[in-house]
Amino acid sequence: MAGQRLGLARKSSSIFVTGIGASQGGRFRAETTLLLSSRHSSECYPINALILQKITGDLPSQSLSVPEWSHIKGLFLADPHFMEPGRVDILVGMDYMDRLILTELRKGPPGPPKIQKTVFGWTLCGNVDTSVPPANHIQSLHCDVHLDRALARLWELEKAPETRYLTHEERYCEEHFESTHIRKPDGRFVVELPLKVDVPLGDSRSLAVRNLLRMERRFAGDQDLWTRYNEFMQKLIEMGHMEVVPETKYAKYYMPHHAVVKECSVTTKLRVVFNASAKTTTENSFNDVLYVGPQLQEDLYSILLRFKIHKYAVTADVAQMYRQICVSAKHVDLHRIVWRSNTSLPITDYRMLRVTYGVASASHLAVKSMQKTAKQSPNTFQKAVDVILKNFYMDDLFTGASSKSELKALQRNVSDILREGGFELIKWTSNCTELNETIARESKNISHYTVDGNNVLLHFPFL
Repeated sequence: MAGQRLGLARKSSSIFVTGIGASQGGRFRAETTLLLSSRHSSECYPINALILQKITGDLPSQSLSVPEWSHIKGLFLADPHFMEPGRVDILVGMDYMDRLILTELRKGPPGPPKIQKTVFGWTLCGNVDTSVPPANHIQSLHCDVHLDRALARLWELEKAPETRYLTHEERYCEEHFESTHIRKPDGRFVVELPLKVDVPLGDSRSLAVRNLLRMERRFAGDQDLWTRYNEFMQKLIEMGHMEVVPETKYAKYYMPHHAVVKECSVTTKLRVVFNASAKTTTENSFNDVLYVGPQLQEDLYSILLRFKIHKYAVTADVAQMYRQICVSAKHVDLHRIVWRSNTSLPITDYRMLRVTYGVASASHLAVKSMQKTAKQSPNTFQKAVDVILKNFYMDDLFTGASSKSELKALQRNVSDILREGGFELIKWTSNCTELNETIARESKNISHYTVDGNNVLLHFPFL
């Protein structure tokens, strides 16, 4: 290497070389500074240089037999041995050429190369007509595709996913759940919310009241919506998911709420959405105060890819997954709403007692509770545990088996395990007729079992 022969001071470099076709030619080993001196003056030219193991092959590729050219006779050539193959020590970029090229240029008769004067001497530019027969030689331009690098990239794409490392906030959410959650005697989870300590909340009730009054004006023009909305709220109270607020010393936040109507839904036509992103007087919302938590489930593409390999498939979803998890008494007042069942009544403060859709941490708390249920279950059917950990996308289950008997056992054990944590699976569908008939019979007595239409199996045309 020229850098070693010259004994140049160097510093490390990690710059990559890119060639024709954007192919990677390697990495520069180091950087240095050259001082190029002119043969015609005492002036020196500093050049920032990058050092490679090898710039290119020897040039020219073969010895050249050249005639006497009158227009170069007696001139000092920068490379007097240009006709013999030799190593290329320096490749100069065009950004430096204006410092190196002088004004003189000579041309000979048609055919021979012209010559350009530079600070190094005269250089030749052009073609050389050689007398070497071309029979055993060809000229080619090729791009080194680096098969070893291409294979390495293929293996990287095909290898199993690497361990995902959690951020500081994600790790805090995991540790916070483990250290604060408890389970009630019936197995249901009680969780605390992963709150940030340095984000203040201001007044939020006035906005919630204005939102309720706006909803009531909407109800006045849609009696059916009002009826269904009122039924939904009354059901929350009857199920023990919401209660009138007693006196409390804890911090509070009021969530505005509104209706989302989905007439095509088989089960729930109306959903009440709680807006935990509504700003308070400090310009912070409840969601601004919460950590979100890490993604615990596998990506949907991987789940569906595994789902399609099964001979017999089954799907289901968890009924009201978020609302199966209780919120600690320390934090329920951060789930407040305002409501009244009739405009003639005073506006009343309520609080949600369960994890609520629309709250930033809800997804992590729900999925973590469901997975914790599987890990702590005494059930010995390990495949059912693995299905809960790997084959759920949010509250939707996609799984299957190679035989009907295995599918029935899987369906039964997954249901039993999740029921230990208060989670119930509904809307079962399968391409296994026997499983469908079993579910149809049980659905007469067990309300949480539902299938499409009149207990008719949903078929999977892609299987």
